[in-house]
Amino acid sequence: MELELLNMQIGCMLRLGRLKKGMSQLDLALLLGSNPTMIGRIERFENVSGWDKILSISQQLSIDFCNLFVLKTKEELLLVVEESFKLEDKLTQEKRDYYDYLKSQIIHQYSLLKKKK
Repeated sequence: MELELLNMQIGCMLRLGRLKKGMSQLDLALLLGSNPTMIGRIERFENVSGWDKILSISQQLSIDFCNLFVLKTKEELLLVVEESFKLEDKLTQEKRDYYDYLKSQIIHQYSLLKKKK
């Protein structure tokens, strides 16, 4: 359960870092010699990514790699999501729905974690 939350957190924090730099997924992918699909999958926590990819992205975005793996509180992670939402350039209905889904997933995962403890 904690690993799933960490995976969500990493995706959220990398997305926020990219948006703060004013970069698209394509911009970041080009800098990394990768593709935007891989960046999107990491940001949406669709699969567990290798440490090397996460390290490369975090370095490019000037994000403390180790800090990505310190689980934030539910409130802190929801603030990361909210800040990303505010920085989105092209806010389509699909993106609005995604952010709503993301918030509900975070709330749900933390409630499961609380029940487990």
